[in-house]
Amino acid sequence: MAPLSRISRTASRLLIAATAAAALALTGCAGTGTPEETSDGGGEATTAVNYQLSWLKITQFGGYFAADANGYFADEGIDATFTAGGANILAWQQITGGKADIGDEDNTLLLQAIESGEDLVAIGTIFQKSPLAIMSLSDNPITSAADVSGKTIAFPDNGIDQLQSALEANGVDLSTVEIVPAGADPTQLITQQVDGYGGYATAQGAALATQGLDVEYLYLDDLGIPSYGNVIVTTREMLESDRDTVVKFMTAAAKGYEWMNANPADGAAIVVDDVNPTGGLDVTTETETARIQADLISSPTGVLRIDTDKMQDIIDALVETGTLEATLDAGEIVDTSVLDDVYGGKTSLLD
Repeated sequence: MAPLSRISRTASRLLIAATAAAALALTGCAGTGTPEETSDGGGEATTAVNYQLSWLKITQFGGYFAADANGYFADEGIDATFTAGGANILAWQQITGGKADIGDEDNTLLLQAIESGEDLVAIGTIFQKSPLAIMSLSDNPITSAADVSGKTIAFPDNGIDQLQSALEANGVDLSTVEIVPAGADPTQLITQQVDGYGGYATAQGAALATQGLDVEYLYLDDLGIPSYGNVIVTTREMLESDRDTVVKFMTAAAKGYEWMNANPADGAAIVVDDVNPTGGLDVTTETETARIQADLISSPTGVLRIDTDKMQDIIDALVETGTLEATLDAGEIVDTSVLDDVYGGKTSLLD
């Protein structure tokens, strides 16, 4: 999901979502809920849409860049601009502040914003579950809660309490487990100081794999800590006043992520060589990231899909931990109809 150099900051944001239940100047249209029409230079009218990324222009957003490179946005009459995020940028604030039309946000930050009164609606998600996982090496694998018994696990210290609760709920005797704070990179695992390392499959996991190591993943979502990764969001005003634009944008985006999942090396090359050539990205690592994330992005009903019931599970878990003060109705927060219109009863747009 990101280079190791910025994992600690990203981890702190995504970890809230995954373990409590468990991003360049702004350009493009004004984001007022009525994207402006422009021309593609050939006389054809296009609609400008500014999308606010929750982080930098990296491979987790590769499906968008692939859609742009392959002409999928142009096919839909969309002139898409992707604005990078950063350490002090919240995507939802750029959207509600009128600087972006659509964007993606951490599910917990989004829900907290909605709880505070922001009129936002979730229309999709990039990751069907957070890439946060306990990673282990294949000669000492941890692939289930039962495998954690008798092991030493390195985990981000602000998530240890939640991990312990999840393990207990899965019947693990915590007296048999040693949990220690995780370092910023998986050296502890490589040097066998620990049996498992808590981090991102799409970041530390990809880095481990490019070193020739065979890595196993136990995702926190699979331990009963539900989460999405990069929830796609817009304002209710935008959805109601310019629904056709939203559907067209999401149609192109879905095609882009389908293509990216099927072509991880080519998709990574677009990110590294064309979109962010000065970002210090390595095409080998980014290709591995693209390969790993494909499984986390795919869904039986199509990429980018979001499920109301799962969002309710996330909400309920966050209420239980006190992250949200009161329960929210996921049915009022999630709109699945946009992607219903995108797919029209199909599960793939490129087949």
